[in-house]
Amino acid sequence: MSLFENRPNTRAFFSGIILAAIAVLCITGVLLAEHDTKPAIEHNRASREQAIMEKLLPNLKNEAQGAMTYQCKLVSHPLIGTNMKAYIASDSTGKILGYIGTYATSRGYSNPLVLIAGLDTTGHLTKVDIAFTRETPGIGDKVERKRGTYLDQFDGLGLYDANWDVKKFNGDFDYFTGATVTSRAVVLATRDFLEVMMGTDLTTLPNCPN
Repeated sequence: MSLFENRPNTRAFFSGIILAAIAVLCITGVLLAEHDTKPAIEHNRASREQAIMEKLLPNLKNEAQGAMTYQCKLVSHPLIGTNMKAYIASDSTGKILGYIGTYATSRGYSNPLVLIAGLDTTGHLTKVDIAFTRETPGIGDKVERKRGTYLDQFDGLGLYDANWDVKKFNGDFDYFTGATVTSRAVVLATRDFLEVMMGTDLTTLPNCPN
């Protein structure tokens, strides 16, 4: 007869130790894997961000002296949201060549609708894109670049270059029938973004956390 057959509490104790040891080994393995893959993840994230930024500021490489750098700042304003990321694009000489900013709106069907846009140093839009949306597939998502060129109508515009509303409300911008709410949300949010950016000195704002 086994010694432990008459000692159920002892057997349970040793079973608990074995399970705890297995748990420690599993956690250690996860932590080691995370430690090993973290540099690769960070590199991939930085590469994706770089690619997105280059698309939003498509002509900067021709103007830049040396490598481009992007300084991240946090912008909080009632018109565009709290702790929205904005980037100052500079070349190796420190010359500022443009800006990139994220902005949110609650005017869509399914909030939030988050956009991202590039600006040149004169305050004109270089490119607008959708960063995050919950708009209805097949209806509200018609404004996304994967569905067409709707967002191209903002290229080159500044705050005072257009009547910032859709044509249904006597503005200058096209809209999708059946998706007027989303179309208008994008137009009005982009106007608000331009207004905030024109009135903000990004260099004075806090840096994004690492």
